[in-house]
Amino acid sequence: QVKGAEMLSVFLSKASFPSKSVQALREVLTEEPLQRIFASLSRRLVSLSSSEESHVRTSVSSLLHLLQSEEVRDAVLSVPDASLVALCKDLISGLSSTVQRASVEVAITAVSVFGCVCQNEKARQLMLRHSDTEPIFEAIPRLVAEIDCDSANACGVTPSVAYLTQYPSAQRRVLASGRSGKLLSGLSRLMRSGDAKTASDAAEAIGNLTYGEGGRYQVLADQGLEGVVEGLCAVLEGPEDLAGTAAWATGNLCRDDKWCLQMLDRPKWVRDVVVGASRLLASADPRTVTDSASLLALVCGSAKGRDVVLQQDEAGDTVARLVANIWSPDARVSAAAALAVSRVR
Repeated sequence: QVKGAEMLSVFLSKASFPSKSVQALREVLTEEPLQRIFASLSRRLVSLSSSEESHVRTSVSSLLHLLQSEEVRDAVLSVPDASLVALCKDLISGLSSTVQRASVEVAITAVSVFGCVCQNEKARQLMLRHSDTEPIFEAIPRLVAEIDCDSANACGVTPSVAYLTQYPSAQRRVLASGRSGKLLSGLSRLMRSGDAKTASDAAEAIGNLTYGEGGRYQVLADQGLEGVVEGLCAVLEGPEDLAGTAAWATGNLCRDDKWCLQMLDRPKWVRDVVVGASRLLASADPRTVTDSASLLALVCGSAKGRDVVLQQDEAGDTVARLVANIWSPDARVSAAAALAVSRVR
């Protein structure tokens, strides 16, 4: 099994199209051999020393290629509970070891593997609660803070962070023990990435962290809040199909009435929000329109907010788009637009 895992690692590392190679592998192997390969690759990560970086890289990359295939992931993880616990135990040991002693690039791949496994519901319940995954959660803020925001590593880690931070248990762990500063600093930089998808994923992570009251309080109290706000405004100006995450995240921050009132005294922020949200009201994506209308409703939740918004040059167009969206067949869009109109008039 160990030899087979080594051969697979080398094969996938040299393949021109690893995803196609994995698909071909799935067509010739049943669940049991795939599970043995998965377990062997996981154990191999633990056995390799820090001086064997190249072998660690190929092993963790092979795990990622395997798990990025939904069909293979389901085949590997669709096992009885006792077997799943054993599989996850091996993987946790391997990934925790990797993030502690490997290079940034390899550690980021390990985090991506962790995120892929967590897309399986039963595995996610085990992984997010297991105390031995603490090194992974400890590493995430550090890795996010250290990576080059325009590198391939950034494109690799932000989807995983955005996915994992959907879950309250993951949120608490990445924000625990003073980790929030590094995490928010890194996400702020990533929101200014030249890659719009990376920037949007970083904004989504901020939105996830600020969705609940506890996480929102931590973000608002952090010294890096200014960078977060500026990053969200930058994403709000980005491509229409990706900017909705920033509207949602900014809306979550605005659920703190005191903070929102303070921000109304900042003309540039108000203009960025109104112009950005107004533009997104014309989006074809119902969630983007809903989040943008909800953001405007929150900003206009006070008389001061309403007056400031109506003073903007774009106010007429903004109100017209809100009114038009009241007639949307999507109930979420219609309700959000109606609320915003009731507050802006």
